[in-house]
Amino acid sequence: MDNPWEKIDLNIYETHMASNNVFQLQTLNSITKGQINDYIHTRVLILGIAGGNGLEHIDLSNTEKIIGIDINSHYLNICKKRYPQLSNILELACCDLNNSDIVLPYSDIMICNLIIEYIGMNKFIDLVRNNQENVNIITIVIQKNNSNDFVSNSKFTSSLGLLGTIHHDIDEEILLIQFIKIGFKCINKTSYPLPNGKEFIRMDFNKKQNAV
Repeated sequence: MDNPWEKIDLNIYETHMASNNVFQLQTLNSITKGQINDYIHTRVLILGIAGGNGLEHIDLSNTEKIIGIDINSHYLNICKKRYPQLSNILELACCDLNNSDIVLPYSDIMICNLIIEYIGMNKFIDLVRNNQENVNIITIVIQKNNSNDFVSNSKFTSSLGLLGTIHHDIDEEILLIQFIKIGFKCINKTSYPLPNGKEFIRMDFNKKQNAV
């Protein structure tokens, strides 16, 4: 079965996300800057990298490798063309993260923004559990709808309707509990209000000492 993300045009998606009443592309860019700068790192892994929003904040003086994973190969091609300055350190892979048996490469920071909603909490936690030896800091963003529709209103909303077929509502408190169960602790939680009444919730986790 095809994944809807393989059929969504990146320009339509990003234009929708950047609409004044949605303002998610800009907010995610700012959040990604913080996710990259808040922790010492040499290797960064980004799940659901799409067109690479936020990669301009990468500091070449302290980053040796950026690995980006996405299910849409066209997105990856666009990402590569957008950031030629990263060509020596940017490694992109087309991969379906619904497969929790995937072996993820080691990273100091694993960034997972608006990806859990599309693979589901259980699959995501299984993916982390199966790869916990290869990750240090996990920083995520989930969308809190606050009784609004999952896909925000813009002139492109109808073009994104297929995404509703794979959407999962994510409760941050339940997600926190699931992370604790697999040996992680929350070291940051921040809310970012959006103009249409929604919120982005950023949560950062690292492994507890002596976790099994």
